[in-house]
Amino acid sequence: MATIARVTDTASGRVETAPGRAGVSEPLRRFVAEFPHERGSIFDFVLRAARETPVGARVADVGAGDAPYRELFAHADYTAIDWEQSLHEGVDVDLTASADAIPVGDGAFDVVLCTQVLEHVPEPGRVLRELHRILKPGGCLYITVPLAWELHELPHDYYRYTSAGLDHLLTAAGFDPVVVEPRNDCFTTIAQLMLNIRSAMGRAEDGLGERREAAAGLLTELAEQVAELGPLDARCVFPLGYAATARRP
Repeated sequence: MATIARVTDTASGRVETAPGRAGVSEPLRRFVAEFPHERGSIFDFVLRAARETPVGARVADVGAGDAPYRELFAHADYTAIDWEQSLHEGVDVDLTASADAIPVGDGAFDVVLCTQVLEHVPEPGRVLRELHRILKPGGCLYITVPLAWELHELPHDYYRYTSAGLDHLLTAAGFDPVVVEPRNDCFTTIAQLMLNIRSAMGRAEDGLGERREAAAGLLTELAEQVAELGPLDARCVFPLGYAATARRP
């Protein structure tokens, strides 16, 4: 649940995350660092998924955007999928399709990855049934969703999810078993939201520009202090979001 600790290997130019983790590229490091607590928790989960994925397994990354996690599945047969209206810059997909109508046969993949996509689809149950369909029996879905985040990628921003809500949707789609976990603690949630506010508050020609810049600086300082309180959270009932693993029986 903690943010990623990094050590740079100057000889290789790659960055290694916390001890025992495989090195990651500089572009992926920068991607995670842009939203450190949010993407850090997602990175940890995706890295775990990659480690649990057998060599040569067929992996679908649904809603992949510019496929930042592609390198983590270099040992697998990885397919990035996103729709034609993706708002991501530099989209790097292998298959263009809507998440609820993927043109592959039943059981086409051993693993499905779906990170921070479900809030952007108007019919999440339909998408989850499609992900269930493209998984082979016994295959595993790795999925993350938000609970606390500002509006983004409008107009396609429809939902936020509780642990019970995500469990219900996955179970209704036919997955069993389902394991849902909070991605982080309440303090890093507040810290990340404070960092987000720096840009979320916007800018205007109203004479308050200097005060906004001062507020952004203050929020940066406070966020660092708040994040350090993370180990105090014993309940984890206010995470940025949830991660779930779910299998097709």
